[in-house]
Parts: sequence; structure tokens; C-alpha cells
Amino acid sequence: MPELEEPSTSVPDPNDFESDVAAVDDRLALRAAFSETLTQHGFPDTLVLARERAEDVFHDRRLDLLDHLNEHEPDSVRALAAELGYDKGVVSRDLQKLARIDIVEYVEDGRAKAPRLKHDHVAIEPVV
Repeated sequence: MPELEEPSTSVPDPNDFESDVAAVDDRLALRAAFSETLTQHGFPDTLVLARERAEDVFHDRRLDLLDHLNEHEPDSVRALAAELGYDKGVVSRDLQKLARIDIVEYVEDGRAKAPRLKHDHVAIEPVV
């Protein structure tokens, strides 16, 4: 029986790197420090968003959705849309965008997906 050769891998060992080569994005480090400071001062479970991300996402209708989810627990996307008087398709797209950036999650109950806030707090990184 022929001997099998181990396939060669081009994936580097994550423990084998030069620390001066592994540059950390300054903004990412600042955002992490800001998040840690918020946690230490009584704001655990805080999502810190990049300013550019927040500008792209937050507008009046989406803020209405977030305010409503903060106070209520609708049974589904359809129920949320009805409670606020918005089109279900628009609400669904808004929630999908908010879910992609980790603000909203869905709790499945049978066939319905109930939208919920994922974090206790959402903050936008400091400008300076």
C-alpha cells in the first residue's frame, strides 16, 4: 500500500508572527477602549459603532423601530409594522440592515421571527 503524503498548507500558523508586523488599526483600538470604559462605568453590553456606520443606518424611521423595540416585544415583523403603521416590507428591510450591524436579532417562535434589540446600549464612537 503506497504511503500517503500530507498535503502542504499555505495557511500560516496564527502564533507565528512578528509583533511589529501585526499592526492594529488605531480606530479599532480606540473603539475597544471606549467600549471597555463604558462597561467599567455601568454600561455593560454596549455595542460601539463606527461613526460612518451610524450615519448610514440611523434615520427617523429606524430610530422609531428601535424605540418601539426598547419598550415592546412584538410577536413578528408583521406585528411590529402594524403597531407602528409602516409597510411590512420597509420594516423588514430596515430590520435586516440593523441585524447586519448587530443591533437587532430575531427570536424564532414557530414560523414567526420576533425582532428584539440585541444589546442593552448602542453608542457611536467619539468624533475626537
